[in-house]
Amino acid sequence: MARRPAAPHHPATTTTTTPAAPPPVTPISWSPCNGGLQCGTLVVPLDYANPKGPTIPIAVARHPAEDSAARIGSLVIDPGGPGVSGIDDMANELHALTPELLADFDIVMFDPRGVERSDPVTCGETPGAPPTTLSDPVPTTPSQEAATIAGLEQFAAACEKASANVLPHVGSVDTARDMDQLRAALGDSDLTYMGQSYGSLLGLTYAALFPTHVRAMVLDGVIDPALTFSQMTQGQAAGFESVLDSFFAWCTDGTACAWRPAGDPTAALLAQIAAGAASPVPAGSGRVAGSGELYDALLDGLYARSEWPQLGAALAADAAGNGAPVVAMSDHYNMNGSTNGSDAALAIDCLDHPVSHDLAVYGSLAALLEASAPVFGPLLAWGEAACAVWPAAPTRTVGPVAAAAAPPILVVGTTGDPATPYAWAVSVAHQLAHGVLLTRDGSDHVAYFYSPCVRDDVQAYLVGGTAPPSGTTCTS
Repeated sequence: MARRPAAPHHPATTTTTTPAAPPPVTPISWSPCNGGLQCGTLVVPLDYANPKGPTIPIAVARHPAEDSAARIGSLVIDPGGPGVSGIDDMANELHALTPELLADFDIVMFDPRGVERSDPVTCGETPGAPPTTLSDPVPTTPSQEAATIAGLEQFAAACEKASANVLPHVGSVDTARDMDQLRAALGDSDLTYMGQSYGSLLGLTYAALFPTHVRAMVLDGVIDPALTFSQMTQGQAAGFESVLDSFFAWCTDGTACAWRPAGDPTAALLAQIAAGAASPVPAGSGRVAGSGELYDALLDGLYARSEWPQLGAALAADAAGNGAPVVAMSDHYNMNGSTNGSDAALAIDCLDHPVSHDLAVYGSLAALLEASAPVFGPLLAWGEAACAVWPAAPTRTVGPVAAAAAPPILVVGTTGDPATPYAWAVSVAHQLAHGVLLTRDGSDHVAYFYSPCVRDDVQAYLVGGTAPPSGTTCTS
């Protein structure tokens, strides 16, 4: 089946009223785990419309503040995805956070409902089984389109059969309510939050629901909640295609890139993908690299410039008859973040993004986007079609978030971000009643990991509440 990029997969829920009677907060019992961390479980209602009904466990981990005397409170971080396990990502965040943030805050991360340890969405796969060969995600003939749609319907039915209880309740609206329960269970009167990539949508959803519960909020790699899914698809296709063109230029101009085809690189890449669809390349251990694996390897390699050498080497190996590096990158793309990452991502996406149920729309959208984004336009258009046949109804309403009762919210955008275009950050900063735009001049996804300047500004804001002047640009 076709899939969307793992990092954003995104818009936001803009429901603006909280439940009339919030459920009581369940205390978290903490125990040592993972070498110096504390782990626990937050029990919340499966359905907030029925707060006394079935519950769902939310797995939580925290790194206690390293200077208890200077402790401000908790800093809750969501790394996005959707479908990424916050608990598994904790080491990555602890490595990137500044010493002062580690000293002043308990760093708290969690597996959102439907992910990994929190009643994970599954779609009938055998646990621990090796990944199966991916189908061609971009149909080009009527018969291929019919087969693609049939495959999407079959997959959706398998998800419903395996996860019927949780499937209608994994959207960002419910997760934002979980996060307010978490805030209270942590003993914080107000939430201090950093949302990265799809985590920005969760943050905006929270700010719409609970604006008076926000202490400070950083949104980095931002999704615009006012965009339709098709508008998001168009923006992401343009973003990835632009970065792909930069990758092509890098391959042409330097010697660090192992993939150096003759002629036009776009045509060469599309020919390699078509060849993979017709005759997948052996990858060892019974695996093969087909067009689906090639698309996933491309997405995996374009989020950060530092991954370009690996992507070039994988494409070169595939062209020479060795699909193993492409398969490894594809597996990383699909599994990075949680063992059920792909299933959870689709389940969350489809609840957060209302789409057309007219299946003829997606072939037309693919043809429209192909003109400006020949590699990624058709791929992302058909990825959107998965939500057209999804068995659970959307729970989020598309629209801008103002959060007028919230304090200033720091919105961080990177000018060349492939997954969440910079224009989305600009738009969100303007939509918010007190939005502050911080720009990073670069080409990677989520500025905090790549820019000391951004880290300094984020630290000053989270610790002291002082945001940089709106419109500040970081070049380092």
